[in-house]
Amino acid sequence: MSEELSKEGSRHLEQDGVAAVEDNNASKRPPFKQRFKRHCARFWWLHFLIFAAIVLVIVLPIVYVAYPHKAQGVINNSQLVATSMAILQPAPNAFNLELSDMFLSNSSLKSHLDPFLGAFSLTESSPPFVKFPVPAIEASNGSQAHIAERVQIANMDEWDKYTKAVLLSEEFDIYLKGKGGLKYGKLPKTTVTYDKQVTVKGLNGLKGFALTDFALITEALKNGTNAHGTVFIPNPTTSTYEMGNLTMNMYVKNTYVGNSTLKDVVIRPGNNTFNMYATTNQTAVVGLLFTTFKCGIFPIDIVASGSTYNGQRLPYYEKALQANNLTVQLNVIKVLEEAGLAQYLGINTTSKENCTGKL
Repeated sequence: MSEELSKEGSRHLEQDGVAAVEDNNASKRPPFKQRFKRHCARFWWLHFLIFAAIVLVIVLPIVYVAYPHKAQGVINNSQLVATSMAILQPAPNAFNLELSDMFLSNSSLKSHLDPFLGAFSLTESSPPFVKFPVPAIEASNGSQAHIAERVQIANMDEWDKYTKAVLLSEEFDIYLKGKGGLKYGKLPKTTVTYDKQVTVKGLNGLKGFALTDFALITEALKNGTNAHGTVFIPNPTTSTYEMGNLTMNMYVKNTYVGNSTLKDVVIRPGNNTFNMYATTNQTAVVGLLFTTFKCGIFPIDIVASGSTYNGQRLPYYEKALQANNLTVQLNVIKVLEEAGLAQYLGINTTSKENCTGKL
């Protein structure tokens, strides 16, 4: 009996000792902050991977989705305004292009645009009529791009249409197309597509064209030239067109009365004047003067017959000019009086009793 009590007491003492040890160990357990530091020190690589994954999930869509979309939106919402253009030293299949454009945008995004190959076309779906290298520019509101290149005509049919649009239209649209790199700050480069509609002014059918100071040369030159005058051509655009030597036939109601030449024609912005040299069919002129146009006012139809530069024909200018026939009113009696010939024909500006001509 006493032995059993002794064993039972020993068991209780052992259990109490274990409990005491456990309580003591529990009281010595490090605080949470210290345990967390140890955990981070031990599993730092795991936390780094988790953090990196979160950053990538957030940043990658911004860099590779939102940023390119934003960049393309800036290009799409911007405008290109042609501040000046010049087509110089024309050849049958090439010319010198000088072009200045202003980049207009409401975006505060200031970025670097890489050089790219640009192309002009008349519609969004038509083939380009010319291609040209566009230099790198800092794209911000008001920035400008300047191009000066010798370029080849890419599609002659489209180029013919373009030159006609330039000559005949008051205003028309062309499209700039291309693809190039755009970089903003330290963000990676992205690719943007250019498909911009550009509105340009045309020569409006040479509205305002006039022939002044027309006079006869009493002794014809060796090449047959027997008259000269001054041609006035207004240019309401900011563009310059070098067209070379122009030859034109002159008609009065389908009756051929002569031809004329303008040399070294460069139509610059503003008012332009050129010396005109003509070879007139004086027999035909006198015949009209005594029949249909007794009042002496001739409606001269001017039809282009040729355009040459450095001895080479420029068919595209010829076609455009031939599509834009011009008519000027010429007082033939006054011209004859100034040449001292009217008296020999028995006519003058005051004798209009028999004037039956209709303009």
